[in-house]
Amino acid sequence: MTFASPDLLYFLLGLPLLLALRFWAARQAGQIVGTMTAPRLRSQLVMGVSAWRSWSIFSLQLLALACFIVAIAQPRWGEDKTIQRESGRNVIIAIDTSRSMLSNDITPDRLTRARLAAQDVLGTLKTDRVGLIAFAGNAYLQAPLTTDHEAVIEAIQSLDFTSVPRGGSEIGKALKLAMETFEKSPARNHGLILFSDGGEPNDQIREYAQQAAKKNILILTVGVGTEAGSLIPDPDPERQGDYVRDRSGNVVKTKLEGGVLQEIATATRGRYLKLGSQPLAASVVRDLLSALQAQSNEAKQLVKPIERFQWPLSMGVLFLMTAWFLRPSSAPRRLAPALALSLLVWSESPASAETHPMRHFVASIFNRDSVDPHEAEEALKAGNHKLAADLFGKLLKEEPAEHLRYRYAQALGYTSHQLKDYDRAVGAFSQALESGETGLQEQAHQGLAHSLYDQGDRALAKQPKFTLKAWRDSVKHFDAALKADPENKALQENRDFVKKRLDELQEKLDQQEQQGDKGEKGEKKKGQKGEKGEEGEDGEEDGEEDGQGKGDKDRSRKESLGKQKGEKKEEELPEGQLQAGNEGEPKDEEGKQSEEAGDAENEADDATGFSRNEARAFLRTYADDQKKAQIVRPRDPAVNGKDW
Repeated sequence: MTFASPDLLYFLLGLPLLLALRFWAARQAGQIVGTMTAPRLRSQLVMGVSAWRSWSIFSLQLLALACFIVAIAQPRWGEDKTIQRESGRNVIIAIDTSRSMLSNDITPDRLTRARLAAQDVLGTLKTDRVGLIAFAGNAYLQAPLTTDHEAVIEAIQSLDFTSVPRGGSEIGKALKLAMETFEKSPARNHGLILFSDGGEPNDQIREYAQQAAKKNILILTVGVGTEAGSLIPDPDPERQGDYVRDRSGNVVKTKLEGGVLQEIATATRGRYLKLGSQPLAASVVRDLLSALQAQSNEAKQLVKPIERFQWPLSMGVLFLMTAWFLRPSSAPRRLAPALALSLLVWSESPASAETHPMRHFVASIFNRDSVDPHEAEEALKAGNHKLAADLFGKLLKEEPAEHLRYRYAQALGYTSHQLKDYDRAVGAFSQALESGETGLQEQAHQGLAHSLYDQGDRALAKQPKFTLKAWRDSVKHFDAALKADPENKALQENRDFVKKRLDELQEKLDQQEQQGDKGEKGEKKKGQKGEKGEEGEDGEEDGEEDGQGKGDKDRSRKESLGKQKGEKKEEELPEGQLQAGNEGEPKDEEGKQSEEAGDAENEADDATGFSRNEARAFLRTYADDQKKAQIVRPRDPAVNGKDW
């Protein structure tokens, strides 16, 4: 016999302690009775349960507790060998990762919307085998056909424009790779869901579409973008604010070209859909894929241990029932609930035990960790941000409905911002930004803009480059919020304030780099003069002093940057700060809690010398450097010369 949770058996060591306490209590009670009553009158004065009955009841209760502990540890005995059969359809999701998918004519950009829509489609393919293809100037299989949808989701989330190192949008290569992948499956019908902003139709694409139709491959094409189109932001961090240009230096404007996607869908009896700010209609995708043949494949043999928690659980219930009968009571005994529980346990078969394990039974009785949303809302209205943040965080872990998840994330972002936990606020607002509601998106953009500004302001003294990136992103989110509400003057003032500080910081960093370059040149010249002996020892000393002076100046420049941050530490954004929906006035005690939480995040660790916020900032900077290395790496030339 084995146990699924053998560590829980250590609770059995507490039973001897309970037995010892019972002996001690009985002895103490006997001594007290002996001092207060005479032996000849004790039988008349002392009323209660006899000693043998009392010890019998206690022993039965102790045995029942031992049985319950063993049941919770989930004893297993024997094996159940089954052949797992998988039935479903073969569906491949192909996503265009060319640089034109970075266009933000749909919020936040085409590629992000395509990734989110692909994850929504996976929700309708619960029992199907799903694969993933990323294509641009070439096509690569990111995930083979599998029922492990979590792995496919991870592959989707990792897609970006660097996934394919060749520019362009070769839809034909994606069709060819999908057909090659489907040929390895014995099914007769297959489905391909293709996300792209289109391209120019050509004979090769038409030929592959006809071949797909002959092989019974139904293709659902999804056009990502708008016919009006927009410019493509340059992803290179060295050219922030610039746009992708062609070989002649002209700015490239991309728009949705759905003609080729419509041709593919028509040739394969599929359908062409447009993807905007709203998610895809799940019913449309389900109806199209219902025409695909479902096949049944025999998988490998599965060996599962048989749960035997019913045995100790039933024995424990039996011991409790016996102790209950032994206890004298004038009230009528209600046997039905106990018998029902016993019959339920004994009627559980090994197969049903697998679907209803003991931990689910115990959790349904003893679980008290569920959070009441009203309690979280009341904490937010009362200004108790610390409690509200904890409650909304737990609500998000319970995986609520989609419309509630985004609102909980918005509330978590607001409370985290009030607690000065800007890292958590940025993550929560980013999650709320995925909502399809325009109003919620606007609030999330505002929350991200404020949180990113405060996050960068905190790191200004030690990591000005990180601050530069955070403030750039803050301005972008202010612009997105203003696009939805252009008449908001307070929001415009906030945006101008952050942009002004961003420009000042950029100018100072540029000056430091220029002065650093001049200092290096001056040191080289003085070193050369020292080698020639023109200045002698005095020249060397002067050179050393000058070198130290340069170092002192560099340090003074960094200190001045930190002092400036310190001087502006109390300088906040103008009116129009992040507001809660029904927030009450914050209490003084809550303000103290917020300051203490902020101080804990900024307190330096003795072992590392960095605070939590500083460590997170360094890790983000390292991740940005790695991302930059991928961006600037050499790309294969596009076939048609269009690297977007």
